[in-house]
Amino acid sequence: MKKVIYVAFNYNHDTGIASKRLRGVAKYLPTLGWQPIVIVPRTSNETVQIDNVRVVESDYRDMISKFMPISNKNNAGRKREVSGNDQSNKFMSKALSLAGEIFAYPDSMKYWKKPATEVASEIIENEKIDAIMSTSSPMTSHLIAHDLKEKYGIPWVADLRDLWNLNPYINHNIIRRQFEKRLEMKTFENVDVLTTTTELAKQTLQRIHPSKKIIPVISGFDPIDFESAKQTEHSEKLTLIYAGSLYNGKRDPSILFDAINQLINENRIEKDKIIIDFYGDETNLLELSQKYNIQDNVNIHGRITQNEVLQHQMNSDVLLLISWMNESEKMFIPGKIYDCIGCKKPVLSIGYEEGSLKELIEKTNIGYHVSGVSECKKAIYD
Repeated sequence: MKKVIYVAFNYNHDTGIASKRLRGVAKYLPTLGWQPIVIVPRTSNETVQIDNVRVVESDYRDMISKFMPISNKNNAGRKREVSGNDQSNKFMSKALSLAGEIFAYPDSMKYWKKPATEVASEIIENEKIDAIMSTSSPMTSHLIAHDLKEKYGIPWVADLRDLWNLNPYINHNIIRRQFEKRLEMKTFENVDVLTTTTELAKQTLQRIHPSKKIIPVISGFDPIDFESAKQTEHSEKLTLIYAGSLYNGKRDPSILFDAINQLINENRIEKDKIIIDFYGDETNLLELSQKYNIQDNVNIHGRITQNEVLQHQMNSDVLLLISWMNESEKMFIPGKIYDCIGCKKPVLSIGYEEGSLKELIEKTNIGYHVSGVSECKKAIYD
C-alpha cells in the first residue's frame, strides 16, 4: 500500500464541521490503496482513532502561549473582571485586530510549522512516502507541505476547503492582502494539484492559478455516522435547529425571524407552537429575537460537540442553514448540509438567491432554499 503524509491541523477537533472532511478523507484513502499518516498538533483534543489511519502528533504552542508564561501565580484563581466601558472595549477590540493583522501572518497557527515539518521530515527520511497532502485552514498546513515538497520532491496535493485570498469571510487591510496574495502565489508554485469543494470555487481559484490542475472534490457524509442515530424526543412544537458560527453577523437570521413574526401576527401559526434552537455562536441573537418579538421562541445554547449536534438534529423537525447574502457565497456549500442529508430531515436554507448550495438542495429535494421573507414564510408554513 502506498503511503501519504497528510498535514491536517483540525483532524482531532470535534466541535468544528471542518474535521469531518479531514477524517473522511483519511478513513477512506486505504480503500483506494493509500495509507495516510496524519500530522496533527499535540493539543488537549483526544486523538481520533480510525482503523488503518496512523496519527502522529507534533509539538504545538499557539501564539498566545508563545508570548505569555504558561502559568502566572499572581493571577491564579483570580476572576477576570469585565469592564463596562464600551469605549475601552472597542479600543481593545481594534488593538487586538491590528495586532492580529501584524503578528498572525498567515494565521495564528504559524508556530506549528517548524515542529510539524520536523516530524514529517523524519517520517519521510525513514519510510517510503509516495505523496503529500495538506488541507486548510489553517494556511500554515500548506506552508509545511510546500517545504516538504521542495526538500524531497514528492508529489503534493493541496486541499482548500475555503479559498485563501478570495475567501469573502476574511477581511484584511490592503497591506496584509498584498502580503497574503504574494504568499499564496509563492506557496503554490510547486504544488502538483489543487482541490476545492465546488465547481464554482474551482473556477474562481483557476483565475489566480491559471496554469495549475484544479479539481473540485465535493464533500459528503459518512453513512456509518448515522446508523445508530435515532430520534429520542418528540415535541408538539415545530422545532428548528441551527448549529454553527454566524461569522460576526454575516450569517443573519433576520429573514427567518421576520417571517415567523409575520406568520404569528397573521394568525397563521400559533406563537407557542414553534421553537428555534441555536447552538454555537450567539452573535446578536437575543437583540434580533427581541426586535421581531419572538424572544420566547428562540433558545440560545453554547458550543457543543459534533456528536451532540447530531443527536439534537435527530430530535428536531427542521434543520436550518443560514448563509451570507453575498454573491461571493454562491460558490460555497457549507459542510453542515451533508449532515442534514445524512439525518434525512427537511432543510430550510436561507442565503444568496443562486449558487452551489441552492443547486444541491434542489437536486437532492431535501427542502427549501430561500432568499426573501415571503419565500421563507411559505417554506415555514408548508
